[in-house]
Order: sequence, then structure tokens, then C-alpha cells
Amino acid sequence: MIPVWGRLNKKLNRYGVGLVVDYTSESALALNGGHSGDAGYAHQIGVELDLDWEKLIGWKGFKTHTVMVNRAGHNLATDFRDYSLNGFQEIFGGGGNVGVHLVYVYGTQDLYNKRIQISAGKMPVNIDFANSPLFCTFMNKSNCGIPKSLTKGAAGYATYPGSTWGARIRYWMLHGFYMQAGLYGVNPGLNTNRYDRTGFNMSVNRYTGVYIPYEIGFIPSFGPHKLVGHYKFGVAYDSSSYRDVYYDSYGQPAALTGEPYRWTRGKVQMWLEGDQMLIRNGWGPLHGLYALAGWTHNQSENGPYSEQIYAGIVNRGMFKSRPKDTFGIEWSRTFASEKIKATQWIQHNKGIESLSGNATYPQSYVMTFEVTYNIHVWSGVSIQPDYQHIWRPNLQKNYKDIDALGLKIHTVL
Repeated sequence: MIPVWGRLNKKLNRYGVGLVVDYTSESALALNGGHSGDAGYAHQIGVELDLDWEKLIGWKGFKTHTVMVNRAGHNLATDFRDYSLNGFQEIFGGGGNVGVHLVYVYGTQDLYNKRIQISAGKMPVNIDFANSPLFCTFMNKSNCGIPKSLTKGAAGYATYPGSTWGARIRYWMLHGFYMQAGLYGVNPGLNTNRYDRTGFNMSVNRYTGVYIPYEIGFIPSFGPHKLVGHYKFGVAYDSSSYRDVYYDSYGQPAALTGEPYRWTRGKVQMWLEGDQMLIRNGWGPLHGLYALAGWTHNQSENGPYSEQIYAGIVNRGMFKSRPKDTFGIEWSRTFASEKIKATQWIQHNKGIESLSGNATYPQSYVMTFEVTYNIHVWSGVSIQPDYQHIWRPNLQKNYKDIDALGLKIHTVL
């Protein structure tokens, strides 16, 4: 946005220093749903420092990456008592309202002509697993970064801006084919005052286990126009202990007996995701019409969600006169765990008002639909009007559907 800064940054790049400062705001206005006229504003100010140590001191293939953010504002979804993975402003996620938050600090080492890469440090899982550069085209929190049923389904899946100590290794078997695996600490108190509101707590004293994701991926490029796609399948295991959401230690419904919910050992998650460029609009990596879809799965007995499915289209550069504008449509549906639904119905039939899972009525599913258009105003500045419709906020059918208008502003120095 600032030409002098841009020229200075290019000079720094030549010496192996990459520095990015940006500001993102997301505002949303509810049109109905019982809170017509309610609005929320949230923002993030981010600073990223990337260092190429080969250029700096000759350490071949080694780079380090650091990000810190400031986040503040109001989460509009709380006005509707929606504590699920849905949120009108994804930028508020990860705690919100924190002066300075260390997102990550880690290093990567390339080996064997970049066929193998090892990373280690304090980092989120989602920078490497189950992610897509297309997800944050959208403003709703359900899919930005990763399908949020993963991080909401297991504490081990740390997602931006939360991070834990971990390591990841990626191996490119053939051109376009890779496999990768990781090992991360599990911190149930991530982004909370109980442990690490600011991300600067480097201790592991509250870790409860390890999160082990594995993913295989295929990145093809079809035809003379190089229509690129991204396809991936992943499985992960969280070794931590979690409370069962239905049974007590005697194998009976805890909501009926009044006994404590039993402990279970470990969680398994899966994801299958894909996107494919159908029409190329330019030679940038995202300049074209993409179709995307995916599915995630969580264990039902010790988590709030069972599955999430989503589909959408993203079109960047659909108008020749507007090559950097981006249009997107996305639909997502997330299902409550069958076990937690059974518990909630028992509690509801007993006349209990506050149910398991932060619910006031037995949950079923939440569904979102979003239409968005990102307008590139000038270098470093974009404005993005947005429309969202939410069915069954907080996965409850007794809550009214919500229509909301949004506006996202992004500036990069």
C-alpha cells in the first residue's frame, strides 16, 4: 500500500528478510434472527517475519518463520448464543481481544533438493494439514483456515492463532505427490486465561498428550492451461483422555444416573478434501475458477461433532478488467455427535435448561451459506462485501435462521 515501504521490502528480500505488516477488519450486521440490527466489529493487526538463512549466513535450505497478531472486537455470533464452530467473523477466532499474541515461531529445513522438508518449533497444525489457500476467501469461521469441526472436535488440532510445540516431515515421492506426518503437543487450555492467552508461554506443563496427523496429497496440473488441483486425505490420532459424552464409568447413560461421565482414551479424526481449477483466468496460482468440496469425521463418543461437509466455488479474475477480484460461494453443514444428542434429549426430557455442549435444546446440525466478492481497490488494499445465511445457529432448531451482511477490509503495507 505504501510504495516507499514496498521498495524497501524488496531490498530486504534480496538479503533474505521478508517482513509483512497487515490489517484486517471484519464487520457483520444481523438482519433478522431475533437480533435484527445487532452488529459486530473485529480486527487483526499482523506482523510476519520470514528469514532465509541461506542468504543471510549461507545455511542452505534453512528458513525461520514468526507471526504475531493483535486481535480485538466483538463476536456477533455470541449475541445469538451460538457457541459452535459457526461465526460471522473468522478473524475473531482463537480467543480474540488480546494485545499481542505470538502465533508461531518455527524453522524449516529442506533436504535432498527439496524432496524432504522438516519443520520444528511452536506452530499450529493447520498450517500444514487439512488446509487450503481457498478457505479464507470466505468470512464465516466454519471453514476459514480449516474445517472448524477438526479443531472444535479435538484439542490436539491446534489452529491459527493457537500453537503448540511440534514437528512435521514432508516427503515428495513423485512430482505432485507427497506424504507428510507430524507430532504436536496437546494443550486443552490453548488461547485461554487458564494457560496461554498471549501465546508466549513456552512450557509444556499443561500438555495432556500428543497429536499425530498423517496426510497424503496430490497436486496435479492438467492440460496446456495448467489447471491445478489439490487433493488430500488425512488421518490423525489425539492420545489425550477425554470425557465420554454419553456413558458413565458403569456403561450407563450418565444423564440418567447422575454419575460422572467416564474417561475415554484418544480420538481419531479423518478428512478428505479437494479443489480443482476448471478455467484459468491468468497465470497467478489462484487466478481461475475453482470447485472445492470436502468431508471431515470425528469420533462421536467423546466430542461435540461427528461430521462436516462443504462445497463451493471460487473465481479469481473472472473479469479481465478486474484480474485480482475474487468471487466465492460456499455451503457447509456440520452434524452434532449422535452420543451428545442422546445425552441432550435425556436432559431435555428431565426439564434441564442448560444442556451439554453449551446448548439450550438438543442439537442436530448447523448449516451455512455464504456469497462474497473481494474487490481489489489498489495495491495493498481490498474491500469485501459479504452475505451469510445460517440455519440452526448453535445446531439448534429452536433458534431462528439468521441473515447477515458483512464487510471485510484488508490492507498490506
